Amino acid sequence: MSVHHTDCGMLTFKNEDLTAKIKEDLGVDTTGRDFLPFGDLEQSVRDDVQTIKSSELIPDDIQVSGAIYDVTSGELREVVRS
Repeated sequence: MSVHHTDCGMLTFKNEDLTAKIKEDLGVDTTGRDFLPFGDLEQSVRDDVQTIKSSELIPDDIQVSGAIYDVTSGELREVVRS
């Protein structure tokens, strides 16, 4: 199971933003590094489930699901089951 959560910081920046912040705060150049930010929470869950399902390490008969945890309400909402 892959679980993402609402109010996730990964929704709030692009690689360039984080690279600049790290350079400013720590003096470390992370240019070219992909921190894997995303703009769509549900799509990110679907993408993760697909990545897990397509792994050669996961047998085809293993069910993989993805959900979003709402940090305000405590609700866990299933997005995809594969």
